[in-house]
Order: sequence, then C-alpha cells, then structure tokens
Amino acid sequence: EGHHTFFIRTTQGAFTWWQPVDLFIVKQYPIIESKSKDKPSTYINADISTYFNDEVGNIFKNKYLSPRPASPTLQLPTQGIGNWAYHSVTANINDSGIRKKAMETNSIKTSAGIPFRTPAEVGKKNVAFVSMWDNYPDSIIIPLEGKSSAAHLLMTGTTNPMQSRMINGLVLFNYADGTTDTMELKNPQNWWPIEQDYYSDGFAFTTDAPRPIRISLKTGEEIPATYKYTSIKGFSNFAIDGGAATALDFPLNPSKKLQSLMIKAIANDVIIGLMSVTLMQ
Repeated sequence: EGHHTFFIRTTQGAFTWWQPVDLFIVKQYPIIESKSKDKPSTYINADISTYFNDEVGNIFKNKYLSPRPASPTLQLPTQGIGNWAYHSVTANINDSGIRKKAMETNSIKTSAGIPFRTPAEVGKKNVAFVSMWDNYPDSIIIPLEGKSSAAHLLMTGTTNPMQSRMINGLVLFNYADGTTDTMELKNPQNWWPIEQDYYSDGFAFTTDAPRPIRISLKTGEEIPATYKYTSIKGFSNFAIDGGAATALDFPLNPSKKLQSLMIKAIANDVIIGLMSVTLMQ
C-alpha cells in the first residue's frame, strides 16, 4: 500500500536503459455480496446540497485574480482557461441537459445503474468547488453516516498542462475511528478537465489509466467513444460541447463507520468540483 517504484530493463536499437514505473497502491477492501442473488446493492445518495457554492456553468465566467505573482509571467488567464498566446479563450459550459434529465427525481443514473443526486431547478447551485484561487475555499468537509463498501462520485473542474503527471486534488474519506482512506485526483489518470477530453495516442500522450465515465452536461448522457469533438481555437481539438462531468468510484472499508468526506485542492490554478456522492451498501 502506498507509493512504490519498480524498474524495467528496456531496449530499443543499440540503446538499453532502466525505465522507472511509479505506482500508488490503494488498499482494496472486499465488497460484501448479498447472500440472495435477487437482492441488489443499495445506493444511498448523500445530501451535499448545503455545501454547494456555485453553478457548474459559472466556472469560466469568474475572474480568478488572486493569488498571483506580482511580476510579469506566462500565467493562466483570469477566466481560468487558455494560455499566453490565446489569452481570451473560453469554453461555454452548459448544464441544461443534466438538469433536464434530473427533472423528475432530482437525480440521474449511469449505464451501470448508479444514481447521482443533482438539482434540476435552473439557476440553483449544483457543485461544491474548492481551489487555491481565493474565489473558493481550499477544502470542504461534508459529514457522512453509516457504512459503505464503495463511494461513487460525480466530479468536474479544471486542470492544465502545468498540472500534468501530478496530484491536482484529494478526496479523503474519514472514518469514525480516526482512520482515513485517500483518493488522489491526478492529471491525466482520473482528473479530466471540464471542457475537453485528453488526446491520447498510446505513446508520449497517454493517460496510463482506463478512460473514466464522462457525462455530457449539455445532454445528460454518457459520452461514447465515437463522440464527435469540437475545437477551441489554439487550445484543444477534443472539446466537449457544453462541458462534461466525470464519474469516479473508490473502494471503502465496509466494516468501518464513515464520519466525513473532505475535498481538498492541492495544485495551483486548478478547480476541483464535487457534484454528487453516492454510497454503496
């Protein structure tokens, strides 16, 4: 359990070298299956609405002014997206589809049958953002109850090339006995930007992880492998019209009582957003 590195002796042509492979091993807890095959798993939607501090669609409408260096730098544009050459870049984030799909029950369901609670009412806050930017708190603690064998999270936010191959944020599950299980949000393994998918060619550009479930905010549907991407000039050819959220899951210790969940921003210039939490029992 924890951080480890091993080396592989690699050869290409006349060159031979030792290639390091970094791993973070997460303790896997056994999922307790029901004795009755007819009895499905129970999903509990945690009510996190009181911790929402913004609407998803506002993510690039804000001005992120501090903290910033006082001297001239090639820093991120104030809208939170773009680069030095295309400083006016933005992306239209439209959550109308996910709100429409949640109209009847204030929830949506993935193809795997996992329900996520999310408000349908237009204009209602639907995300808890944390960031090193002063616009949001750098962490939020949300109380939890009961026991669970796995947590399913609907998340969205930002990241940039400068935050690649590093931890962008953390999700910490605190138990009543004082112990904690930690989920690391890494670009590009499991932390994907709201406005686009990653370009991956299996060589220099690779996520080193399976593609997570991506849900279109504009349609409320999962984004298929055959999705037709749009472009953001000077920024990305894999843009998602209206933006997307990411569905992540994390194993928990089913024998321990949960106390709280913390989402915490780690990297600068990044926004971490939590939209929904579903616990499997």
